[in-house]
Amino acid sequence: MQNHGQVDAPPAGAKLLGMPKVLLLVAVVAACGGGLEPEPICARTLVGLCGTLRFRGTIPDSTDNVFIAAYVTFPQTCNDLINNRRPFIPGSVPYTDSAAAYSVPLSSGTYQWVVAVWKKVGTLTLTPSDTALLRVAGYYRSPTDSTQPGAVTVPSGAAAGDINFVANFDSLRPATDFVTCTAQ
Repeated sequence: MQNHGQVDAPPAGAKLLGMPKVLLLVAVVAACGGGLEPEPICARTLVGLCGTLRFRGTIPDSTDNVFIAAYVTFPQTCNDLINNRRPFIPGSVPYTDSAAAYSVPLSSGTYQWVVAVWKKVGTLTLTPSDTALLRVAGYYRSPTDSTQPGAVTVPSGAAAGDINFVANFDSLRPATDFVTCTAQ
C-alpha cells in the first residue's frame, strides 16, 4: 500500500553527523573578526581626510603620479603652492582604474582647498619650478556651489570622510589658472 502523504527523511543520526560541519563553519566565520568585511576607506585610526577619487578622460602617456594635497588657506603664489601643501610629500593615488579610494593623514583643522594633482614624469625639486611638472586634475567642490572649492574640516582625533571628487585627465590645468607664478 502506498502512502502519498508521507515524506521520507534521513534517519536522525545522519542529520547529527552534519552538525559538526555546520558548527565548524560558524566558528570559522566568527573567528574572522570582520575579516570578510570590506576594508573601510577611512581607517578607524586615521586623522585626516578620505574618500573616493573618480577618474575621467584618457591618462596621458607622460603620467608619473597622481596625489591629493590639502591647503589650510587657498594658495596665492607658487611658493604657497609648494611650501604650504599638506602633507608636504603626499602619497600616491592609484589612477589606472575608474575610481580609487584614498586617505590623507592631516592635522585637525579646516582645509580650504583639497586638490588632486597630476604629476608629469620628471624629478620634483620642492621649489616653485615644480609647477612645470604639476597640473590640477580636479578638486573637492563646495556641496552648495559646485563652481567653488569646498572647505573640509578634519575633526580632532578623527577623519573627515566622503570627500569625493573627480580628476579629469582631459582637463589638466596649470597652477597659473589658480595662483600667481613667476616660474613656469
